[in-house]
Amino acid sequence: SKYLSLCQRRMLATGGKTRSYGVGDDGFVPGEGVGSFILKPLENAIADNDRVYGVIVGSAYDHSGRSNGYSAPNPNSQAELIDRTLRTAKVSPDSIGCVEGHGTGTPFGDSLEVLSLTQAFQRRTSKKQYCSLGSVKANIGHSESAAGIASMTKVLLQLQHHQLAPTLYSIDANPDLQLADSPFYLQQSLAPWDRIDDQPRRALINSFGAGGVNAC
Repeated sequence: SKYLSLCQRRMLATGGKTRSYGVGDDGFVPGEGVGSFILKPLENAIADNDRVYGVIVGSAYDHSGRSNGYSAPNPNSQAELIDRTLRTAKVSPDSIGCVEGHGTGTPFGDSLEVLSLTQAFQRRTSKKQYCSLGSVKANIGHSESAAGIASMTKVLLQLQHHQLAPTLYSIDANPDLQLADSPFYLQQSLAPWDRIDDQPRRALINSFGAGGVNAC
């Protein structure tokens, strides 16, 4: 029944690949996964001599309300949430070197996601194509309820190894993304993750769900 439902909504990739942000993106390939984290106040983790893989400095979620359809995201609502998260965390977009995007592999959803990220970032920076953009869904499929924890795991591994992992099938970018005028470039190969102006390495994880849920 799940397969039939996804087919009826035209959410599945016809070519067997999730082409997040790539040309020919027509849907996603389902994946399965499970993950867990131990969350702890930073001062407690340091006092207990724990190994700290990353620090969450801000997060938020909301619901877009009515939209053009069950699977149609609202870019204005997403942009507001991303901006609010950055302000709550007291983080400038200039200091973010990596965005782990939702990247469902649909031309409509991917282009609206980049639009919302661009709107939020450009409120406080005019820099172009300085921030890496990718999605783990191209590598492992869309694990749906485990997609968020998969994104977080990828970001933490990148922080641990100081490297940016490639997003598969994005060598030819979706032309609707309009990346040239945005703060973002697609991460198409393995590369060192260099710090920006000696600041800590920082990443933003963007996620949204069918029906209107946004998380950052």
